[in-house]
Amino acid sequence: MQAAGSFPIGMPPQVLHMQSRQQKRPGRKDLHFLNDDGMVACNPRDREAAHRADVEGIATDNPYAVTCKKCRALLRRSRRAS
Repeated sequence: MQAAGSFPIGMPPQVLHMQSRQQKRPGRKDLHFLNDDGMVACNPRDREAAHRADVEGIATDNPYAVTCKKCRALLRRSRRAS
């Protein structure tokens, strides 16, 4: 029998309370960056992804508003290169 407030054996408290990004922000999707060709930066070969992002309103031209992890990494790399 476990005492109130105790954790199962071998499970640190951090593991029990971890949430994914989608769970923290239910109903909100990541904002993607569109490159000069109008394609999503994190998936530049997929035209359908670019169209979906544009139609669903999850695409932006503002690099500071981007929330997609891959798009942000690509933006940082391009800023460092220039």
